[in-house]
Amino acid sequence: MLARDQQQEPLGRRVAAVVVAGLLVACAGLAFDGVFALEALLPVVGLAVAGPCVLALALSGRLPLWGTVPVGVLGWLTVVSATVFREQAWLGFLPGPGAVRAALLGVRDAGGWLLTTILPAAPGSPAIVLVSFLVWTATTVAAELALRRRTPMLPAVAALPVFGAAVVLGVAGGGTVLPYAAAFAGLVLLLGLVRTGRSPLAVAAGVPLLAGLVAAAAVVAPVLPLAGRPFDVRTLVEQPPPQPIKGVSALDQVSAWLQNPRRELFTVRTTSEANLRLAVLDRFDGVNWTSSAGFLPTGGRVPGADDAARDTVEQRFTVQKLPGPWLPAADRPLAATGTGLVVDPGTGMLASTRAREGLTYQVTSGVRTYPAAELRQASPADDPEQRRLPDGPDGRTPPQRARLGEIARRATAGARSPSQQAAKLAAYLRKLAVNDVNAPPGHGYRSIEFFLTESKRGTTEQFAASFALLGRAIGLPTRIVVGFRPGKERGGVRQVRGGDVLAWAEVEFDGIGWVPFYPTPSRTRSGEGGDVAEGAPKQAKEIEQAINEDATPPKPTKTPTKRPTPPSTSDKDASIGPWVWATVAGGLAAAYVLAAALVPLVRRTRRRRAVAPAARVIGAWQQTLTRLRTAGLPVTSGTLTAGEVASLAERSLDPAARAPLTSLVALANAATFGDTPVNADDADLAWQHHTTVDTLVRQRVSLLRRAAGRLSPLSLIG
Repeated sequence: MLARDQQQEPLGRRVAAVVVAGLLVACAGLAFDGVFALEALLPVVGLAVAGPCVLALALSGRLPLWGTVPVGVLGWLTVVSATVFREQAWLGFLPGPGAVRAALLGVRDAGGWLLTTILPAAPGSPAIVLVSFLVWTATTVAAELALRRRTPMLPAVAALPVFGAAVVLGVAGGGTVLPYAAAFAGLVLLLGLVRTGRSPLAVAAGVPLLAGLVAAAAVVAPVLPLAGRPFDVRTLVEQPPPQPIKGVSALDQVSAWLQNPRRELFTVRTTSEANLRLAVLDRFDGVNWTSSAGFLPTGGRVPGADDAARDTVEQRFTVQKLPGPWLPAADRPLAATGTGLVVDPGTGMLASTRAREGLTYQVTSGVRTYPAAELRQASPADDPEQRRLPDGPDGRTPPQRARLGEIARRATAGARSPSQQAAKLAAYLRKLAVNDVNAPPGHGYRSIEFFLTESKRGTTEQFAASFALLGRAIGLPTRIVVGFRPGKERGGVRQVRGGDVLAWAEVEFDGIGWVPFYPTPSRTRSGEGGDVAEGAPKQAKEIEQAINEDATPPKPTKTPTKRPTPPSTSDKDASIGPWVWATVAGGLAAAYVLAAALVPLVRRTRRRRAVAPAARVIGAWQQTLTRLRTAGLPVTSGTLTAGEVASLAERSLDPAARAPLTSLVALANAATFGDTPVNADDADLAWQHHTTVDTLVRQRVSLLRRAAGRLSPLSLIG
């Protein structure tokens, strides 16, 4: 049964209350944009809010609450089957059994799936059914509370679980929920303004104020100390291990690609000339180089990138005849979107679990820039696994391992730092051997020894593998990267072919990360003392030149140590900056305005809903005094008698105020000092008198004066 005062509410106010409650839940649902793309959320949240609002208004007064539940469930299943699962409804409106089962299973499994997947979720992910379910349920509850209960703020409670779920699931995603939190708070205040019986003019005047508060909060919140990333509940969830992807090693395919140099592998639309990485190989068993990468599905974000300086590069790839599961990208991918993409968080390698020919995907990469001055004195990273030279397949120490150490020490003689060792090693290999695309494949111990000591002819496979093994022989942590040069551009698109394949090596330095070195000589200038790197970008050449420069700094001249002068107080104040004071002042002002808006509403509700009739009568009298004070009348409690208050209101406000005030005074005296206790009818009559006085105040006192009274500190005291 509807509450008595809600039955008497005008239709317009009831519709406005339902609309604001729906907007409140919509704001909470859109806070999931760190979990799903905003363009995917908008239609799902819009339908999940509009449907329950329309149903609640249409069925209000026609069905009891228990009768609206099955209608709402059927409506949600119909919407989900048509939007999320794209299944046609039976008889034009009934959801099919397949969609019903998928929707229920999706709601059950979506939370666990989102907590164990790289966010944001992939486009078209069925896990978005969870958002639809939460928003639809919360909107249904909020709309029914707005229509069936008189507590002003109660419908907002229904939206809180949705907002909480968005915060918990979105911690590991992109973006922030702070703007949505600000909008959420503003809509809560608007809901209270609409439901406390204010006139349309008062609501219209309050909307710009609330909009200003929301805008100020959205701007100020991100710079406050409390705006840090909240606790990630994923740390409490056992994450599934990344799954390895099996396939022929990319290094084993280098020779085959070089034998078919005209074979079209893929195209890329980009403005960058950076080399494209395909696979990172960091494990060596004596015969083969393989990858330790483990892959996780991603809907866009690629985690694990460091905070080093990077140049952003956009690419759009189309796969043609590229074998294997791995996908190319420039340097370190930061974001990647496409069908069936998986990523290794450790190396940034991309792969696909779907059909590859014709696959199109987009990548945003960060091309690393390296500080040459720091590289000169950098120390190798403490990574034993990347320095390990294993025994042979038979478990014995291969004789080639000792031979590799001798060659490496001879090649790096005179190096003053580990980075110079790496640079000298790359230069040594470029001068030692010839880049011959017809050389036999192989990169195990025996193949590399034969290449270094006898044939001295090899492909980029042998040069990169030789650098990696020689580097490990002198204690450098190394790995191999197989990739491609960017290809030739034509009409804004670069065609990459088999002949563009390139392998290079990387060395890991403490505090810097993996630094590339290009040991393969140019095919046209290899051997005979040539030292031109094949496919090396301009930055790689500059790094080697800077490393090889004499990095010994001159001895500093001793100068007397001067104690620094402590900064003055004025300097400290200046360093804070005026914007900080403005932010603090704005925050305090916003907090005061928020308190002035909320405290009177909460106090009025508490007084009106008191259990004892006497407490309700006294509350009506106290609320009336508060209302008269906000209208500018000097009726501070304890300074005037009840009769004086009635006379003052009659003179300053309206003669019609005397009768309800006189009756209200009599009821208040009876509740406080009378021998006969007041009853519930007396309490209702007291609040009717308060409503009469409140109406006179709104009619006789200007909106500006009432607003000034509401912002007075006296309104907070009550």
